[in-house]
Amino acid sequence: MTVLLIGGAWQGKAALAERLYPALPLTKNLHQMVRQTLAAGRDPMELLPALRGHAVTCDEVGCGVVPLDPEEERYREAVGRLCCALAAEADAVVRVIAGVPQYIKGGTACI
Repeated sequence: MTVLLIGGAWQGKAALAERLYPALPLTKNLHQMVRQTLAAGRDPMELLPALRGHAVTCDEVGCGVVPLDPEEERYREAVGRLCCALAAEADAVVRVIAGVPQYIKGGTACI
């Protein structure tokens, strides 16, 4: 099973993942992994195979003002594209707001 949990910073994504999906390995902060991968000159899509079978948290970075810095815009686009690819494969996609899950894809759970 693969689960993607998205939402704003500090909204309780990791805590919710640990509570709802305790059997899955937890990969936190996909957005930071993308930044590190880009800094190393690699394609962030290379991360996709290693994320399968995990609960993955990612901050939403695509909302708000488009960055003026081309590198920041490239980073934001890379995060979005990787999340789209992961969401397409995931069994569940959950948006987390103030610790409350909103199921975008997959079943709901009572917490």
